[in-house]
Amino acid sequence: MTRQRNNKRSQGLVLVGVVCMGVVLVIVGLGVISLAHSENVITRQELNRLKAFYLAEAGLAQLRVKFSENDFSSIEPTSLGQGSFYVDYVDDGNGVYALATAQVGNMIERIQVEPTFLASVYEDAIYAGNGNEGPFTFTLRGTGNPTSNWGGEVGGRDIVNGDVFVNGDVRLYEDSQINEATSPNLYGLMGDVEATGSIDTLDDSSIAGTQIEGASLKDPPDLLGMDYANTNTYNINQVFDEVGTDAYGSLANTSHDLYDIFVKNPTNRSSECASTTGDDFFLQPSQINCDYNWRTGETPMDLGQDQVYYVDGDVWVHASPTYGFTVNGEVTIVATGDIHICDNIEYANEDSLLGLVALGTYNESGELVSGGNIYFGDPRFGTTYVVSALMFAAHDFLYNTDSVTRGMEEPESGFIVNGNFSALNEISIERDWYSKTTTTNRWPYQTTEARPAHYDTATDTWLDLETGEALTAQEIGSLRHYQMQVNYDDRVRSIDTQPPSLPQSSGSSGIFSGFSNWQEINSPLDT
Repeated sequence: MTRQRNNKRSQGLVLVGVVCMGVVLVIVGLGVISLAHSENVITRQELNRLKAFYLAEAGLAQLRVKFSENDFSSIEPTSLGQGSFYVDYVDDGNGVYALATAQVGNMIERIQVEPTFLASVYEDAIYAGNGNEGPFTFTLRGTGNPTSNWGGEVGGRDIVNGDVFVNGDVRLYEDSQINEATSPNLYGLMGDVEATGSIDTLDDSSIAGTQIEGASLKDPPDLLGMDYANTNTYNINQVFDEVGTDAYGSLANTSHDLYDIFVKNPTNRSSECASTTGDDFFLQPSQINCDYNWRTGETPMDLGQDQVYYVDGDVWVHASPTYGFTVNGEVTIVATGDIHICDNIEYANEDSLLGLVALGTYNESGELVSGGNIYFGDPRFGTTYVVSALMFAAHDFLYNTDSVTRGMEEPESGFIVNGNFSALNEISIERDWYSKTTTTNRWPYQTTEARPAHYDTATDTWLDLETGEALTAQEIGSLRHYQMQVNYDDRVRSIDTQPPSLPQSSGSSGIFSGFSNWQEINSPLDT
């Protein structure tokens, strides 16, 4: 009897154990199921977060296309796949930014960027900011086409194909023209002229586009904000200090990327180097071609792609004895001194584009204290005939001015620019010369000297540019003019073709140049 009772007790204990074990297994099973479900939820949330992130980026890509087409509006809510997105473009006077918001399921992602825009100087073929704010008149003149003149050309009407902005007056004489941009003219630039002062077309001159007098001064570029000393691809001074130079000023390392582009303080151009206060860097490949064609750039030069070269000093486009360079690449060259263009520059192909920025040097108050000029042409080495570049001078353009003595000499020919002239101060492209005859009491008794002339629009009088003396009737009869032709290069208007890091505007619209300061606003799992 006792044994049967013990068996029943044992069976009861086993049953209780089985039940308890079953309960534990059920609890564990439910926990595993719950954990798996939670992990699935987290995985799905993470997947939705990634989808929302990519949708936000898709919204910014759409905004990039709109901005490239000069459409600066927001993007309305748009459904795509399993989610949706919209992009707000905000310009509230305190800042400019674009905020892309996307949602997939209950996951929301936000990406904020700051759009950047090129300075308004790049919207025009000619931009003269006249920062000194004294009386300034931009003039064009000339008749017909140039004629041959001892290996060069003389005469011909001035032609600007593109828009013009002048902080001052604009006056056209004779047969000079301002026309629409050259074909295909994708952006519809009709040869508009804006001036803060007056605009006059005299004789048979013409302006194809709209004329706006009393225009407001455009926003200046934020030069110091570019921080070129730290945002460059190559700091040329540092490279030469680190690598060293050979006896001719070339980099000691012949395999370096810059070996075929720059030389520093070359001994065979000591007079040019002595004329400046700092270092001088010359564009010069190791092999020079010289086919004796004064009209063309002859020596091939590969500048590289998407590069920014920063020079603390002066930059020279001058490599004797070549007549110039055929440049290949898409680069911007920045100088804290002046830029001297003594040779021709031509693009090797339709994909090449060159930016030249004479930045200058600034004090602690942000005021320009030196440099910032572009010396366009150098009469000691023959006249520069063609220059293909987007040029910016923080101060002045000075035409056919001796790079050493700073004195003017008569050019041998007019010139063509495929790009633009942009200066925050004046564009002093004086292209009129006359013959001054002086009589003495010694042999040869009479001497004739070529002198620069300037037409004073305030008094309607021809003057000697340097002395200010009025010309005589005989001297006026000896006047000769040298043609200027500027063909605006509208490739600067496309983010896909513009050179990198051209000066940007402090304003919030214009030529779109990309997004900066990218940041995610929310944490990945904030909802």
